[in-house]
Amino acid sequence: MTTTQAPRPAVPSPPPEAHVYPFSLHDGHVLALFTGSRADQAVAHHAADLATRTGHHITAAAVVRSTGFSINALLHRARGRRIQAETDAILAPVMPLLARAGPARATTLVVSARTNLYRDLPADRVEHLAERTGTEVAISPVPLTGYTSPLAWHLQRIDTAHRLPPNSADGHPRRGRFSGSAPHGRPS
Repeated sequence: MTTTQAPRPAVPSPPPEAHVYPFSLHDGHVLALFTGSRADQAVAHHAADLATRTGHHITAAAVVRSTGFSINALLHRARGRRIQAETDAILAPVMPLLARAGPARATTLVVSARTNLYRDLPADRVEHLAERTGTEVAISPVPLTGYTSPLAWHLQRIDTAHRLPPNSADGHPRRGRFSGSAPHGRPS
């Protein structure tokens, strides 16, 4: 006698979503990050809609993992070719969607080989790319690790600018790197 299992009903997975991260307090050009996942289509649609509404340009960035540079010229060149081939393969399916919002620039974001592209991306690398390409808003298929909103960063700068300098034990403001000492280590 053989037993067969009844087929389980298919549980639909939630539709992929796009995560929007502003890097400044005003609108600007759009940076769309693509990892080669099924969420790339949602990111492309959202980036195209945002760019069409605001009239800004899109920079499409393929996120590629790599172990780093090599001092061997042949290995370095092979690495460059591999990164370019992966970039082309990731961006090929989404570029027609981005083209409806106008011409889009293509670039590559190289992250550490230990990064899981389907779980999170390093915010500092994305922010550096946004600064380098002149974009103000990043749209990602996965959350950014370590992201701080520009409003929170701006409020923190205001808070630290209005603080009084800490006082030493005797009530006088501190001078130099050490409490209670003048510059060059002489006692005050």
